Amino acid sequence: MEKKRPRYRILSFTTSHEGDKRQWFSLEIQLHTSRFRISVSLSNFRNSPIRSEEFQKYFALLLSENDNHNDSFEETDEEGDAPGRTALLDCFDWAVTPFLADFERLSPAPPPLGSGQLTLSHFLVTASFECNLTAADEILAPGEIERVEMDEDCWPTLSSGDAWTTSFPSFSPAEIVVICDDPEHPFDSNPTRVRIGQQHLYFKESSEPDDVVAKKEVETYERIDSANLGAGVRTSRLYGVVRNERNQLIGLLLYPIEEDTLLTFAVGPETPDALKDRWAQQIQDTLAALHRAGITWGDAKPDNVLIDVHGDAWIVDFGGGRTEGWVDSGKAGTVDGDLQALERILKFIASGGDDMMDYSKE
Repeated sequence: MEKKRPRYRILSFTTSHEGDKRQWFSLEIQLHTSRFRISVSLSNFRNSPIRSEEFQKYFALLLSENDNHNDSFEETDEEGDAPGRTALLDCFDWAVTPFLADFERLSPAPPPLGSGQLTLSHFLVTASFECNLTAADEILAPGEIERVEMDEDCWPTLSSGDAWTTSFPSFSPAEIVVICDDPEHPFDSNPTRVRIGQQHLYFKESSEPDDVVAKKEVETYERIDSANLGAGVRTSRLYGVVRNERNQLIGLLLYPIEEDTLLTFAVGPETPDALKDRWAQQIQDTLAALHRAGITWGDAKPDNVLIDVHGDAWIVDFGGGRTEGWVDSGKAGTVDGDLQALERILKFIASGGDDMMDYSKE
């Protein structure tokens, strides 16, 4: 019986700049508990016009995705089948396939616990590798796969996280059970649905251990918790944090919201006025309550408003920052910035989703 090809998580990609003399791109994936970075340079293609043409096609595709600020798959809808997503999947498949057998040998699927449960510890990256894809006489040739020290590759200059503290409880990855939507292929996607005992939670992974943005978000949730905001103030709430063996923050555990969709996709030409008015009022009321408590939203935009299964609007994501077109650069992290974004969000809702203009050009 033919062995199933290992499945992997697509993480990100980078490219050289358009017009650079040397054209290249690199793709990053995670297979089980290892991260692999594949570098592809046109200069390493010999006597391979067909393969070179394929490279140019995928290079142009990745450049266009960079222009759209879409260099990561972390927020991609797994069920979507848009042409752009299909082309990106084809690109990764083209580059990864020649390495798959070796990747699986270097990073076999870890066995589940005796109870048959997977925990977050099964999903943590424990090794990192780099390799180059070349071509000769129209044959894609996988280069040597080199192991890279984690501290140099992923998280430089990290130290122990002992100095940072939080009022929320901390948990180790081994304490957190992952709820898999697809038990046959649990490592295909990010482990977001988890539980501790019988408490179901949402796991939000940090971009790197002790990430400053994640710490800022935890501190904002501490302020939300201290403000004793009522249930009518619809914001995401923190249950606890996850730390690794070095005591570094690696993720947040949030109380789940029965999400139906994002405001970005919920609003449309056919959305009833009563529903639009409801969302607009709920967002205004929640933001006003946060401001009264001295808390700012930060990255205020429709993508950070969840619509739950009951049709209610929730404000989420308190990691700070801003998104161009919703908050001006000089107003990031301020009440004025929140109010600027609120005005634009309300226009977006009232227009039925048509008013998604780039306000930065006004």
